[in-house]
Amino acid sequence: MNKKIIYIPDLGEAEDVEVIEICVKPGDEVDSEDPIIVLESEKAAMEVPASHSGKIISINVSNGDKVTKGAPFLEIEVDEEKKLIAKVDSSNADEEIKENEIGDTNIASDHQLPSSDNTNSSTGEYSNKKVYAGPAVRKLAREFGIQLSAIRPTGPRGRIQKEDLHEFVKTSLSSAKDQFQFSQPRLDFSKWGSVEEVKLSKFQKTALNNLHTSWINIPHVTQHDEFDVTLLMELRERLNKKHKLKISPLAFIAKIVVNLLAEFPLLNCSLNQDMESITLKEYINLGIAVDTPNGLIVPCLKNAQEKSIKEISEEISLLAEAAKSRKLKPTDLQGASFSISSLGAIGGKFFTPIINLPEVAILGISKTYKKVVEVEKNFEARDYLPVSLSYDHRVINGVYAAQFTSRLGQALLDLKLIEGSFI
Repeated sequence: MNKKIIYIPDLGEAEDVEVIEICVKPGDEVDSEDPIIVLESEKAAMEVPASHSGKIISINVSNGDKVTKGAPFLEIEVDEEKKLIAKVDSSNADEEIKENEIGDTNIASDHQLPSSDNTNSSTGEYSNKKVYAGPAVRKLAREFGIQLSAIRPTGPRGRIQKEDLHEFVKTSLSSAKDQFQFSQPRLDFSKWGSVEEVKLSKFQKTALNNLHTSWINIPHVTQHDEFDVTLLMELRERLNKKHKLKISPLAFIAKIVVNLLAEFPLLNCSLNQDMESITLKEYINLGIAVDTPNGLIVPCLKNAQEKSIKEISEEISLLAEAAKSRKLKPTDLQGASFSISSLGAIGGKFFTPIINLPEVAILGISKTYKKVVEVEKNFEARDYLPVSLSYDHRVINGVYAAQFTSRLGQALLDLKLIEGSFI
């Protein structure tokens, strides 16, 4: 055996072509036609084969690198016993890698169709150690977010065809246990000006996955409404002054919502995994969205039905402070049965809050604003509160949601009940 260095072949008119995929790793045994890297120019993607059969020593490029003709990209230990005696006619080689080719499946080859041994007996999932696929198939797989090693090939000599990808996607979507795959297009934004790439933090990546999973799995419907809270704001001011406290409107609204959830238990339930039943909860654990320097986080206020407005206010403050200083315990983030997201300190009117799985609803509260309305033939400027209730339409219907928001408007005017819940 002897070592050889393989160089990037002639790329035609293309220069500074980007490496978009590395198909193997050091230590792998390859045949001469096995793809090592995939390059992408402005016009097409192309595979660069090993050129020799043997064992890979090193790959001298990385994903994202720009390469040109003559650049060394591979060091391989050549297996002389497998070395080809004659060069394959170039026209035949070109025909072999064309997409959708239907060849003679009985042709003798080192690349036999994978056997059933490639199926994991414990999971039933297919695993293909060596991938044979053309550039067009590889590009389509990247767009779908599919690992080619999971595809069962049906093409000649074990090659993966576009039809194999289509079948994989069809099977995945029809399986209830599979999650949707999502991806972003690969674009070179620097073509239009200066850019800076910033890595997402672990916290941001977790939020991204959770929010996207919620959005694609739950059929969201959002009910918008607004309520006159002038009397509630006046009562809040009197109670704060009387008890020498500074309790925000959020604590008052949270307590009113908690009381209403006892009347509307479906908003405090969860849809079970079998999609055939729900779990009704006797407790009300209230998730309160908190804006932190690291992003939005939703700590959980346990057994809110047992707490007064003052106790809810104190606990929200403690949870918010712990969230901003990154001192929340895992238990502080678990067990919520209904959530509230408040933009009261920021502004805006209506929005569509995203439901936190496995909850079935979330209430969005916006900043109160002055609205001139007619009161007993006179016009007055009153305080109005915009609210947005997002709910899982698989569990909650529109009538039920509208009944809840209507009752919320009434409860915000029940000053006697609110005052009795203050301490």
